[in-house]
Amino acid sequence: MTTTTIPFDLDDGVDGGAQLQQVVPRLGAAIASVQPADLGRRTPCAEWTVRDLLNHVIGGAEMFSDAFGGGPVQDISGRLPDVIGDDPTAAFGRAAERFGAATQQPGAMERVLELPFGPMTGRTFLRFVAFDLIVHTWDITTVTGAVVPELPDDLLLEVEAFAHTVLDPLPRVDLLCAAAVDVADDAPPLDRIVAFSGRRP
Repeated sequence: MTTTTIPFDLDDGVDGGAQLQQVVPRLGAAIASVQPADLGRRTPCAEWTVRDLLNHVIGGAEMFSDAFGGGPVQDISGRLPDVIGDDPTAAFGRAAERFGAATQQPGAMERVLELPFGPMTGRTFLRFVAFDLIVHTWDITTVTGAVVPELPDDLLLEVEAFAHTVLDPLPRVDLLCAAAVDVADDAPPLDRIVAFSGRRP
């Protein structure tokens, strides 16, 4: 019998679900700032427009909702089919609600998700999602000019520590990030997270 090695399984007491309860509403506020004229604008994500980014976030939430129920993990690195239509806020609300429900299924936190960069338990994956959505919240507000929703420093420090513990050893191409950007050690936590992701705060 073959046993799958799970290199990414953090069980250090940090609750990724609780992190997302803080991150998701703020991302929703950022998405609500998007105007129709913004959808074709370029984002800090290389070669992605705002519409591409929203389809990545919302389509990804839909796909991972299925994955928590045992469905396959598909490649969402490229442009996805359009799922936002003419109402990104409503599409995001539906996807976020479905994703939240999926993570509450019995055994969801112990389920092993076969991600492009290796298998990861559900509990650890939620923390990756928190990191990813914080960065994309910054992406969207950078384009729209909206104020970046304030996140508590303790949350940002948890997410930053996760990024360095779990994501730092991985090849950048697997994370769709450019090389990390240098910032001062005493830069605000959000700036450090954004710089880690390859964006210039």
